[in-house]
Amino acid sequence: MHSGRAAASMLRMDRIRTVAIIAFALSLGSVAAKAGCAPDQHQSFICGDGTAAIRIFPDTISPSRQLAFGWRTSKGLPSGQAEPAADVENVLVKLSDGAVLGRLGGAYWATGEMRANRYDLIAAWSPDSRAVVEVANSRWDTDAFRFYAIGDAGLVSLDLHDLVEPAVRAKAAKKVEKGRVFRVREDLPVKLEADGRLTFAAILFIPKSEEPALGFRVELMIKTVKSAAAARVISVERAKLPN
Repeated sequence: MHSGRAAASMLRMDRIRTVAIIAFALSLGSVAAKAGCAPDQHQSFICGDGTAAIRIFPDTISPSRQLAFGWRTSKGLPSGQAEPAADVENVLVKLSDGAVLGRLGGAYWATGEMRANRYDLIAAWSPDSRAVVEVANSRWDTDAFRFYAIGDAGLVSLDLHDLVEPAVRAKAAKKVEKGRVFRVREDLPVKLEADGRLTFAAILFIPKSEEPALGFRVELMIKTVKSAAAARVISVERAKLPN
């Protein structure tokens, strides 16, 4: 059953990725290539070249088709089935000219032929593409859970992990939550509204254990004023989540 759901999910992701690439290519046309971002042979885009090259994650493209997450290394991008030769850095990219707006918290990579093992990265954009939430999960942990606001004055970043984890643990009995790992469910909807309301699911679980995970539905309110952002927890509720 799990393999069937995984296969269906991968098929949906491929379709979404293809639609995003086509829409982006049509919207930018030849401008992207002239500005330094060009389609590659793996349904993605490469911005820049040499050691400054950045590969775009097509399923993180913003609703405006102007922004996306990408990855790079200090030694450039690998070719073929080679793995990155240096530490991976995830960045927020302006697609019209390939400019890097800021560094993200994750370290995910994908070449089109290979990808980081047991690692997931999602971008939950606001409808106006002025803000985005990053969820970067490695095998057991949520490595990065951050909010970014894109404004005229630059990029404003806010760590959500340290705000949310204590609130989630407080909803579980002390003897039950002890020894469990906190994780944002990247496979369930993470939704950022235009007014800054963020909803998502999280779990507390024991790695490599048959013990059922504790599920939670969480709601935050995030506000950005000039060059600063602040968030507060509106609600944390125990919930039965799909496996």
